[in-house]
Amino acid sequence: MSPPPTAAATAPLKLLFLHGYTQSGPSFSSKTKALQKLLLKSLPPGSTLHFPTAPHKLLPSELPGASPGDGGDSDSDGGEFYGWWRRDDASGAYTGLAETFSLISSLIASDGPFTGIIGFSQGAALAAMLAALLQPGGRDYNPEGWTVPRGSSELKFAACYSGFAAPRELYQGFYEPKIAVPVLHVLGSVDTVVSEERSREVAAACEDGGEGRVVFHPGGHFVPCAKPMVAVLVGFVKSCLEPKVEGDGKGKGKGEGEKGEEVDEFADMPF
Repeated sequence: MSPPPTAAATAPLKLLFLHGYTQSGPSFSSKTKALQKLLLKSLPPGSTLHFPTAPHKLLPSELPGASPGDGGDSDSDGGEFYGWWRRDDASGAYTGLAETFSLISSLIASDGPFTGIIGFSQGAALAAMLAALLQPGGRDYNPEGWTVPRGSSELKFAACYSGFAAPRELYQGFYEPKIAVPVLHVLGSVDTVVSEERSREVAAACEDGGEGRVVFHPGGHFVPCAKPMVAVLVGFVKSCLEPKVEGDGKGKGKGEGEKGEEVDEFADMPF
């Protein structure tokens, strides 16, 4: 007979979802409805998913593939675009991180603490940074805008879909010492936006080297929402809440990737 579930496994969870560059919280939520439905079915009753929007509104002229003459505040359909930071092409530095960390700090204070963080692309890069800052005991690194009290976190896991590491020479504090929070890395086998090499760089910054938690789906640059791939996420979440559970969500895997957000045409994302 299986042992009864622990309080950690039955208490409601709060999960933070971080969208990719050019998205928003509502658009990311809309594109991951299938994943949310399957994920919530596996979580304790009362669990909630939070989809904040990044603080930096982007102009069409800042978007991948834009022509120099593009302008205005939104696209022709009234959509809006946001990013967690902008990259300075000359230095490689990320501008606007302080505003992002201030926003996330306020969100944790008002709606947290969060049990897990799930991010896509630029949001996945941010998820890894936050996992570093929110790991047990915190770390001796306090970026501008970050106001979360050290040691107050209840973070148990993070999941990075098409994630990457920030330039190590500029942001080493996020990756050394290595990230102690368990992180699942989901890579698209034909992703033309974020290369496998970039994703493995952030995986290598995790304590286990990432190899045990690197999973491939057969699609491109999107969050796979098909049942086999959501099952990988669910198994990983359960393994983090119940450390004795082994196997699910670890190791390389394959799943269907026909559902999700296709943005392969954005091959030169300004990350």
